[in-house]
Amino acid sequence: MLEAQGGGCFICGRPAREDSSLHVDHDHSTGAIRGILCFSCNNALADFQDDPTLLRKAACYVSANSPGVEEEIQLARRRALSLVGSGTGPGAG
Repeated sequence: MLEAQGGGCFICGRPAREDSSLHVDHDHSTGAIRGILCFSCNNALADFQDDPTLLRKAACYVSANSPGVEEEIQLARRRALSLVGSGTGPGAG
């Protein structure tokens, strides 16, 4: 799975470091593994309660208020939506 993700976090691409490991992310309601995330991205999903609506609102907020980072936001949005669209995200099954 890590190799398929390019050796780093599924969302930001950051590889494991000595001071920050990668974590196996899973759907807390089903237990299904979704991917491997860095500590920061894993915590961010938890902070947003794995809610795709909140994540989309946050991405729109950042996009509207941070000119020049739209390409990075679009990449993160596509990665997040691929998790939700994989059938293992919140509300699946």
